[in-house]
Amino acid sequence: MDVGNRDANGSFPERVLKCCMRNGYLYVMANNKKGIYKINTANSSDVTLIPLGFTSKWKPLCETGTCEVYMTLIGDLIVGGDFQVTANDAIIRAQGSSQLNDAATPLFQYKNFLLGWGGSYGTEYRTMYLLTPYLATINNLSSAVVKTVDKTMKITYTLTQE
Repeated sequence: MDVGNRDANGSFPERVLKCCMRNGYLYVMANNKKGIYKINTANSSDVTLIPLGFTSKWKPLCETGTCEVYMTLIGDLIVGGDFQVTANDAIIRAQGSSQLNDAATPLFQYKNFLLGWGGSYGTEYRTMYLLTPYLATINNLSSAVVKTVDKTMKITYTLTQE
């Protein structure tokens, strides 16, 4: 499986990105689409296959066009078309639908925003997505309350039989 390609020979330049870097490791889909290879870029003998537990449809995160992104990193989470890879390399299966607007670059995070660039058949796109980790907005506060572990509501239920 290739990690991506770039074709500048056609009338519309094409860019396809099929891999992702996280903490010095390159994540690449296996040829059979049933796992992801985690390759240490500092030690080529350190290669691990992370099984997906299903066969991926391996579709891009955006509508198909002249630019396609198949995996991107958001914080510590790798997001693919129908899967996510958590920080501890656990696989979460996802529904699998177009999630980005004709992306050609990975998403770059700046504060609570994700920025991306792309295009399709001559149309250029600059996109910005808002990350929303907000627990609530209270009217008398100057800013929203950001959801963290210590601000999560815990409810305990006690079941009794009558």
